[in-house]
Amino acid sequence: MEHPHRLYAIVGLFAVLSLGIIGLVGPTLWAPPITWQLVVAAAILIAGIAVSDLSAIDLPVSRLRITVSVSSALCFAAALTFGPLPGTVIAVAGSLVEDVIDRREPIKLIVNSINCALSTFLAGWVYVSFADLKLTPITTLQNFAAALLAAGAFSFAQSIFLSVILSQAGGTSPWHLWRAAARGLLVEFLALPALGTLYPVLARENPLALVLMIIPLLGPYFAFRNYRQLHHETQATFELLADLLDRRDPYTSEHSQRVAHLAEMILKQFPDLPYEEFEAILSAARIHDLGKIATTDYVLSKPGRLTDEEFAIIKRHPVEGSEILRRLTPYRQIVRIVRHHHERWDGKGYPDGLAGEQIPFGSRVIAVADTYDAMTSNRAYRPAMTHEQAMAEIRRCAGTQFDPAVVAAFERAIAAEVPERQAVPQVLDVAPSE
Repeated sequence: MEHPHRLYAIVGLFAVLSLGIIGLVGPTLWAPPITWQLVVAAAILIAGIAVSDLSAIDLPVSRLRITVSVSSALCFAAALTFGPLPGTVIAVAGSLVEDVIDRREPIKLIVNSINCALSTFLAGWVYVSFADLKLTPITTLQNFAAALLAAGAFSFAQSIFLSVILSQAGGTSPWHLWRAAARGLLVEFLALPALGTLYPVLARENPLALVLMIIPLLGPYFAFRNYRQLHHETQATFELLADLLDRRDPYTSEHSQRVAHLAEMILKQFPDLPYEEFEAILSAARIHDLGKIATTDYVLSKPGRLTDEEFAIIKRHPVEGSEILRRLTPYRQIVRIVRHHHERWDGKGYPDGLAGEQIPFGSRVIAVADTYDAMTSNRAYRPAMTHEQAMAEIRRCAGTQFDPAVVAAFERAIAAEVPERQAVPQVLDVAPSE
């Protein structure tokens, strides 16, 4: 957490605003008369929200834990069925059950409660302002339109609040974070009007029929869970392959991990970089040498300088790696980064001879990280350079081999990290780039 005091201040501000709005406006808004059917419906909703939150699915965003859950549809249903104030109480109660079971830290419990209360209350407020409350949300076009507006208010309030809070916790832009989580937000938004509007109808007929909502809720849940599992397993497999490739040569052990760490240090010097691009570059750095799986051990571990023919074989690995990644949808955004990580700023690199800003930004970042790690590694044909020698060489090649802006960012990153540890981090000590 990079700015804890600012985070606490923002959470406190949202808490005061939410309590103020709900406390002042809530009692003046519509609420249905209490009946046994509604009491049973409320109990089922609370249980459903708690179970849904316990089954939440992580989004494939690596630096922060962002989850998507079908509980949003149930919170939305609470707002439409019971009105803004009672619906908010029900939604927060269900959310608190999950927080208590998971023993969340107080700050996370408060954030979850504010998020649930604010989005549910605003959705209920919008709905009761435009709908005919004597009818169900699907009885007339007016009511259904009001439900759609309420769903938009729910998703907008929830996404903006979480983006602001998580951006403070993760040190990134709220806008970039919002875009990174957009797929999950879309799943939730589509579920809100489709499922939330059915709940008031079922609650009036027979609250026990509310269990029927489990069936349509399972569809988006399992679809997104399978997508997340596939993404996670693919990423883990490729990272394992990268590590196994590094181990083929004792001089390059854990090379990909160190390059990814160095790339992350550089990227943090570009605060306006879109969040999804940050994540894509880190993913590419972690598996940038994947194409070496097609290179023989003799060439990879030769204890001397390579011949022209052998170097031509090595030069194919960026293309081989990009072709492997091109076949997998989750990795298509990093294909060009992997393909061009050996291009040079002056256009004399490979495989395509790109120059300057024609080279993807991520490739330029990886080029600096990769080369530094290579120079500070022991090789069979030469000892490792010192940190000072490697930095001098990188400075000398700024504007020819490397993007000068990336070199400057690397220097700033190193300067910021060294005082913290009173030395160059151990992660900066190894592995080569051919």
